[in-house]
Amino acid sequence: MTCQDCQIIERCEPGPGRLYLAPFLSHTLKALHKHLQAQGYPVHNGIEGVLEIRLGNGDLQPLAQRLKDQLSEAEIRDCQAALLPEDQSFGIAHLPRTQSLHALLARACSGWLVDIIETESLVFHFQPIVHTRRPDQIFAYESLMRGQSPGEHSLIYPDRLLEQARAARLMFQLDRTARINAIRQATGHNIRCNIFINFNPTTIYDPAYCLQTTLNEVRRLGADPQRFVFEVVETEAVSDTAHLRRIVDFYREAGFRVALDDLGAGYASLNLLAELRPDFVKFDRAMVKGIDQDPFRQKVLAKLIEMAGELDIATIAEGVETRAEWDWLRGRRVDYVQGYLFARPATPPPAPEVPEDPR
Repeated sequence: MTCQDCQIIERCEPGPGRLYLAPFLSHTLKALHKHLQAQGYPVHNGIEGVLEIRLGNGDLQPLAQRLKDQLSEAEIRDCQAALLPEDQSFGIAHLPRTQSLHALLARACSGWLVDIIETESLVFHFQPIVHTRRPDQIFAYESLMRGQSPGEHSLIYPDRLLEQARAARLMFQLDRTARINAIRQATGHNIRCNIFINFNPTTIYDPAYCLQTTLNEVRRLGADPQRFVFEVVETEAVSDTAHLRRIVDFYREAGFRVALDDLGAGYASLNLLAELRPDFVKFDRAMVKGIDQDPFRQKVLAKLIEMAGELDIATIAEGVETRAEWDWLRGRRVDYVQGYLFARPATPPPAPEVPEDPR
């Protein structure tokens, strides 16, 4: 059985409907009621604490902008909202459709993102992860998401995709689509080595349901699960370590391996290292940048490398851009490296370039 909720997206339709707003403060409700009436909007306060606004064709976008101009960011985030078709009035059965006004307004401006998710218009660029001492030998490729609006050629990079998905509460759907298409495209490129795929643990409620489509895709393609490494990202957002452990256990029971991203970015990631005992840990660009010239960070990173080695966890330094950074990492016996020094992400998957020794 799979989770249907991650596969269905409810759009904010531009046609006639009813928008219900329940501000946190009565002052906000009264001020908004007065303002919208003055602007000619048919607004009604029939339910205590709730404003009902009737919308005609094309009213939603201009109203969304007016609400953003009238309310503070805090008022928008604390206001509950529901958008219903014209022939429905709000009742207890509509509680599952309520959300913050912030999310609803973001969803109203996310048609382009919904199109990308529904048509699975994601392109993956692949960056090689190479052996530190032999960068001509590819250990794995990391799959990096790009969006492409249907009918357009320009790419949309992850920061914009993720920012909009968070605001519009579309992270569940985007993360699921990304996992499936990363597997599909890596297999389509006939990549024979390991594949690292990012996933956000906050998008998974019940791994037995939410991750079933991921497992089904691997089985459908006849791929070896052992080649796929699921990389936990945004560890600072993880508050339920026990739940993350259940997700990791599900992946491992299915034959996958697990990597922990951004080790050393904070106490949370170090705590997760002990709790999850991943197969790989990654040191990000913030830790690696200029490591050859920073004695303080050298001591920190050297201890992290030593600790990972004692726990039999393989280490990967990402964001390596200079020969000096590579030399320092190689001298500290980091297992694998990744970065522009060896190859930029591309599709089809690029071969690494071995830097020349300047000496």
